Formats: sequence, C-alpha cells, structure tokens
Amino acid sequence: GPWSTRLRSGLLTPETSNPAEERVACPDAFARSPQKAFPFMELPAELRINIYYKALVRDVPLLLHVERVTDKTNEDVAPNTGSSTVWPTPPTILSRSRPRPRPRPVLRAPILVPEQQALCEPISTQLLRVNSVIYKEARQVLYSDNVFTLGLLSGMHTLSTLHQRSRSLIKHVTLTIPTHHDILDGFADLVRLGLRYCWGLKTFKIILQASLPDDGRVTGATSVYANAFHILRWLPRGCSVVLEGNVSNSVRRVVAEEGRLQNELDETSYLKRQHQMPE
Repeated sequence: GPWSTRLRSGLLTPETSNPAEERVACPDAFARSPQKAFPFMELPAELRINIYYKALVRDVPLLLHVERVTDKTNEDVAPNTGSSTVWPTPPTILSRSRPRPRPRPVLRAPILVPEQQALCEPISTQLLRVNSVIYKEARQVLYSDNVFTLGLLSGMHTLSTLHQRSRSLIKHVTLTIPTHHDILDGFADLVRLGLRYCWGLKTFKIILQASLPDDGRVTGATSVYANAFHILRWLPRGCSVVLEGNVSNSVRRVVAEEGRLQNELDETSYLKRQHQMPE
C-alpha cells in the first residue's frame, strides 16, 4: 500500500563492500541508532480516532465471550503495577481457525473473535492499556462501532465483567438461539440481567435456528415460548429488535407489541411496566 511504499522508500540502506561486512555492520548500526518513541499523543485527536478505528473495528460481528473461572481465584484481577492509574484489562481478540462446539461456561478474560473465518484479522486491544487518554478514546471506538455476538451460556457473565461505562457504549448485539428450549433457559436472564444495562443499545438481532414445536398451529406450548419474548420489555428504550431465521407469527406478534409499547409509553410508564408481568 502507499504507507508501506513510503516507509520502504524512506529507509536508508548502507552499502557494504562484502556480505561478511553486511552481517556485522547492520547490528552495530541498529545498536548505535537510538530508538525514539513515536509522538502518538501529539497527533490531532481526529487522526488518533481514525487509527483506533482501523485497529479495533471490523466489518463482521465479533464474538464477545468471557470464560468463567470455576475456582475462587483472583487471576482475572489486574495486578497492581505501582502506577497511579489502573485501567481495566481489555478484551483479548483472537481469530477463529475452525468452528467450535458450544462450550461450557468457563470464563476468564474477555475474548473477541471475528464471526466469519474469511475475515480473521486479529484485533489487539492491548492498545487500550497504553495510557488513560488512549483508553478513553479507544474504548469508545471499540464498543460503539462494532457489532457484538453474545452466547446464551456466557453472555450474561461476559457483560457483567465489563465496566458499566463500557456496557453503555455497546450499540449493536446479535444473539443466536439454537433450540426452542434455549428460549426458556437462558434468553430471559441474558436480556433482564445483561442487555438491560447496555443503556446505549440501538439494535438487538435475534436469530432463531429452530422452529417452535407447533406444527403450524397455535398451541399451549407455542404460547409459552412466544410469551417468553415479553422479556424484551427490559431492553433500553430506543432499541430496535430484528428477528431472523425460523420466526413464528406468534413470536413476531409479541415482539411487535413490545416495540409498539416502547414507542408509545412515556419514560415512567415504560420503566414501571418492566416490573409487571404481561397478562
């Protein structure tokens, strides 16, 4: 690219009389030349933000996952380095080499994984640990400009490990529900105890992989699973729900009703209704 061309053309290569001299001269030359830190913080703020965007934002959803530590240890607590400022440990972003089965909740440090294998460009969130200014600037970009995929098993715990300021920056979340049993098992808790605190959430995409056990008819079982989507009343106001996959009409009606009430109720009525079970 133009940046790499410019860098290569700007480097001075010393001419040597023979290969043996080249092998000796190059290390000495590097040893004599002082390595100066690039004055990154002297760049205009707009340029720094653009660099954060290139480094931390991807066009594909990122899997946000934290493995649960089963033993009572403090391994996930950042050690005290003696610095007067301590920043939370940022998520580790890795590329996924192969599809993996649904894991048991094991959680330790946050992991962000590009959801599509074709675009497995690693993201290094260690950038957030350079200093407090970079942490504040880059965190805004990381959480606000990416789309995150949460898992039913680990999603609630993952969100609980994030600082509330970080949770509030998340705007777009995708969740896949593999079976109709998962609607009753983990979906409600993830919304009520997790996404509820993502105050800046704008879109919540729900992908239903399995059809409800209704055989095309509205049965008692169908009503149970469809009514479970009334839990969406705990989503922050202004959050739009998108349904994809095998979505029954009964589920669509419940989700549409929740969206209508979100738009029509005032703030007080909306918050009050969250604590009331639907009829």
